[in-house]
Amino acid sequence: MYIVTFYSFKGGVGRTLALANIGLELARTGRRVLLVDFDLEAPGVDTFERLKLGEAGPGLVDYICDYMRTKSSPDVRGYVHEAVSEGQEGGRIWIMPSGKRTQKYSDRLNSIDWQRLYDEYDGYLMFEDLKLQWQECFKPDYVLIDSRTGHTDIAGVCTRQLPDAVVILFFPNEQNLVGLKTVVSSIRCEDDSFKGNKRTQLHFVMSNVPDLDDEYEILSGLERRFREVLGYRRLTCTIHRYDSLLLLRQSLFVVERPQSRLAKEYRTLAEKITEQNTLDRSAAIRWLRKEGSTDLLGADWTKREEHVDEIVKHHPTDGELLYLVAMNCKRRGLRDKYEALLDASSRQGYESPEALLERAKLLHSEGRNPEALDRLNKILITENLEVGLLTDVLSILKRIDPEHLPEVADTPAFRSLKSDKCAWITRELNRSHCELDFAVRLLKMRLDNRNITVAEANEIKSDLVLSLIGLSRCEEVLALYGPGRPPSSDLNVQEAFNYAMAEWAQTHVPPPDMFKRVIDLDTTMKSFTGANYLQCLAIAFWALGKNDEALDRVEKARSMALNAATSFSCWRFRGVTSEEMVEDCNKIERLIKGEQLEPDFFHGTDRLDSPTGMLRQF
Repeated sequence: MYIVTFYSFKGGVGRTLALANIGLELARTGRRVLLVDFDLEAPGVDTFERLKLGEAGPGLVDYICDYMRTKSSPDVRGYVHEAVSEGQEGGRIWIMPSGKRTQKYSDRLNSIDWQRLYDEYDGYLMFEDLKLQWQECFKPDYVLIDSRTGHTDIAGVCTRQLPDAVVILFFPNEQNLVGLKTVVSSIRCEDDSFKGNKRTQLHFVMSNVPDLDDEYEILSGLERRFREVLGYRRLTCTIHRYDSLLLLRQSLFVVERPQSRLAKEYRTLAEKITEQNTLDRSAAIRWLRKEGSTDLLGADWTKREEHVDEIVKHHPTDGELLYLVAMNCKRRGLRDKYEALLDASSRQGYESPEALLERAKLLHSEGRNPEALDRLNKILITENLEVGLLTDVLSILKRIDPEHLPEVADTPAFRSLKSDKCAWITRELNRSHCELDFAVRLLKMRLDNRNITVAEANEIKSDLVLSLIGLSRCEEVLALYGPGRPPSSDLNVQEAFNYAMAEWAQTHVPPPDMFKRVIDLDTTMKSFTGANYLQCLAIAFWALGKNDEALDRVEKARSMALNAATSFSCWRFRGVTSEEMVEDCNKIERLIKGEQLEPDFFHGTDRLDSPTGMLRQF
């Protein structure tokens, strides 16, 4: 149970409206919610159409009066009433109204001497027992308290004794600032005096703010002053003034106008409140999944540590939460804690693809490769996975068992890949025989799919050609272009060059018409300026006997290769390091100068593994 008080020093800021909307939003998202109307002199929680009770019943004032009369805590179930049919997904709403508003309501309210309640009737213990009854009888996830304004005994109970969090709504003027300074100070003093390590979470919400240009920085200046005086780092959120006649009917916008700005601002506030409640599983998951959690708790690393530790404390057997906390610890460099939590998550049976991958990485780093492979195999039987995750899986598999990498192409994880994702992965796999073999299997499988478009088929074919040439399977490359030799005029620059290289490997004679097509199209390829493209031009010019142009291009390619960590080399038809690219350029230069050389891929002699990286011809 997490108790949140909604407080404002002055009225007119939409405090009760915010509470009602947020209470309804929480119930609609599966939470059990109890709304308590502590604004005893101006109650209103149960006046909203969706929160009206079927029959006016007793409430908080009646509860306190009955307690003082009997000197014993009444059964709270007689003073709490359910708002039927407002919750969804298991969510429910109960209301503890201010009281049964008959002609005697004012008399009963005025009969309560709050000082005497505490001094003579153990009022503090009465409210502690009331909290316990709320928990035992209704098991609410959230108790939202609508507090009275100003400096009062009632406000003190609501802001200091009862809550885990206080939402402080204010309009940014001097009157509110002076009043809130005392209230905020008293809450913080209460924490230091009585709550020990427990801190009341304060949410500062600027409310009923005009939606006007702040050209003179009036609003920003006032908010800055509130921030300095009240001692908070940033506003939880801002709720703007919203002009709508529906407000006269007390419409709850999260249901009746869910796409309105006001409804979105209420949902934002609801998220900010719940994210601080470590008991709330879905909110804890949302908090842990958010990138840059400094946005939630600022730069206070101690507070972030405490928040994470509280999540673990409240959810010690929740495998998913333990995994997310483990990843949080990993990002912060807490290696021992990360490993312990990841182990705990695994023991709880949490096996999402992401968790299995993380576990496989850890096992591999410890040299426990059979266990790592077991986790990876569980991932590979899952369909429709993210490309980034599959790329990581392949990265580990290449280190653990590269010879069996090609077989992975026929697993559900890769069979379910769409064409564009398939191409993205295979373009990274061009460093070794095993990688190229995997790419060929995967691309052929996609090419056999009758549901792909002509454009997708052409893209797959283009990538397949590169992988096949890298494997010295040039006969298959020529077959891909159809029966008979295609006219060079039908091919684009990449097709013409790749066909020329494949035919050269088969006949050991460079085909001049295909290489001429490359040179003829060069003037239209202004966007292609990489080392690989220059390397291809050098070979094409050499094949046509234009050695000066060939030497110029290979020199430029070598110069560019020195400044690139990785490249694609047409001498090997695979990805290479900077050093390997320079070596290949040197061989091309020797070829141009008359030495009898053939590209390395001709005879399938190049089978070395290299660091992975996305590389593509041209």
